[in-house]
Amino acid sequence: MAVPEHLVVVVLSYNGLADTRKCLTSLQPALRPFVTPILVDNGSTDGTAAAVETEFPWCRIVRVAENRGPVVGNNAGIEAARTLNATHIVFLNNDTTVGPRLFEALRDAAVAHPEFDVLGPVIMFMDDPDTVMTDGTMFNPRLPHGFFLRREVPVRNSAPPAVTECDAVNGCCLMITAAMLEKIGPFDEHIFMYHDELDLCLRVLAAGGRLGVIDHALIWHKGSATSIGTGKSSTRYFDARNLLYVLRKHRWAPRNGRRRLKTAFVYFEYMFHWYCAEMEQGNAQAATAVLDGISDGIVNRHGAYIRAPRRGTKLLRPVFELGRRFPRRHQQPTVQSS
Repeated sequence: MAVPEHLVVVVLSYNGLADTRKCLTSLQPALRPFVTPILVDNGSTDGTAAAVETEFPWCRIVRVAENRGPVVGNNAGIEAARTLNATHIVFLNNDTTVGPRLFEALRDAAVAHPEFDVLGPVIMFMDDPDTVMTDGTMFNPRLPHGFFLRREVPVRNSAPPAVTECDAVNGCCLMITAAMLEKIGPFDEHIFMYHDELDLCLRVLAAGGRLGVIDHALIWHKGSATSIGTGKSSTRYFDARNLLYVLRKHRWAPRNGRRRLKTAFVYFEYMFHWYCAEMEQGNAQAATAVLDGISDGIVNRHGAYIRAPRRGTKLLRPVFELGRRFPRRHQQPTVQSS
């Protein structure tokens, strides 16, 4: 990773003015002369752009007329960063707050570890600020259930920051070199949302790049440390659809030794877990979204989630319901926070 001479921060917002205010308020003390912040207003209808222009005049604003998904919004941020001759781009969720040394720590890590193309910090829960939400992630490992194996990053606040290598860095705060983005291209707009950063990270690995997480906790992400993680139909749909898309795109992601047939089996096991979890919580709509996502993933359908009857869902449901009659002996799969 080259020395960050000009770091552009892309904050993506869609109808989240309260979160955006909180994020930008925390961001201002972290700004340094080598950092330029950009807010991408991704088709908001809640007055986000006008409010930010008035309250945070130091933040540039890029307006996307129509919300066509977070991936399109982040790609608009990439284009804006290119016009500013960025050497590095940080993608930052608007439902986060940041520590005042965030960009200094990322810069120091990049200088000390130039072999890394992607870096991110340890991410904590906003409502439980001493609890880790996500740190390092290994993808599609041979032995554990599921696809996302945590690679723990002890928070030691080293100077310069130590880096733990991993397969994926969480997209709520991810720094990548502009040179690597030029090499691999922007986010894949077929994905729409969810697992877009996973695809980006796998493309970095395929291009010979390296990814890592620094031993500093500098991001607090909105979310509950005690949540069971069920009930949101869109999350279930995009998880099911896009994970299958990413696996196919990357030839079933054999990097860590899991074979294609085993990967396919684990994918259905993983989705069966979520179907059962939603049904057991009484969230039939979210359980249906799992089946809809699998169905659309199989036929390679993209875009927003449209709730409508699907032949594939009709065929999958009795199979999954039959599976629910038998005791589940497998462990709960590990899950990636995003």
